[in-house]
Amino acid sequence: MKSSHIPSANLYSCDYDLWQAFKAGDREAFSLMLQLYYPILLKYGMRLYRDKEFVKDSVHDLFVELWHRRENLGDVVSVKGYLFQSLRRNIIRESRRISWFREADIISDDYDFDVAFNIESVLIAEEDQKDQHRSLQIHLNQLTKRQREALFLRYTEELAYEEIGDIMGINYRSAVNLVHEAIKSIRKSWISIILLLLYIFS
Repeated sequence: MKSSHIPSANLYSCDYDLWQAFKAGDREAFSLMLQLYYPILLKYGMRLYRDKEFVKDSVHDLFVELWHRRENLGDVVSVKGYLFQSLRRNIIRESRRISWFREADIISDDYDFDVAFNIESVLIAEEDQKDQHRSLQIHLNQLTKRQREALFLRYTEELAYEEIGDIMGINYRSAVNLVHEAIKSIRKSWISIILLLLYIFS
């Protein structure tokens, strides 16, 4: 039985090399991009739009479109950031189009962003993880949707502020402010709860 060949990330020393190989028509580079980024693109897309089949189709269409247009694509610094930005734009455009044919939420600045992601390591020290996660989730849901998306991109996907700005269509300073204001709001809420508990049990 033949063993399937799985491309190795070691073949490409950085994102630039991977992208250049892909643009040149290297099928192994394209296969590696699918292997590396399909799962996280699907996860990100599901945060934006909760129809799994719609999101899977959007990710599939994105890769097909990239392959067909590869020779005309520009250079990118971060493949991951570029793919996130492209998928976000495609989902928003397609959701608006299909809204004419069936009942569907149109994604805009008021889109609902699912916030089931991990930034506990930034905010939680040595406290009970289960209770703290529940408390964190409550406070995350009180943030604006853009703040939640910025936190997801920063702390789950570990993207730089420049990449977050590109993906969300905002400048660097706005991306920094979104993340910092969100964290400040969460910490402020936690401090209020702690002070209230101290008052009650003192």
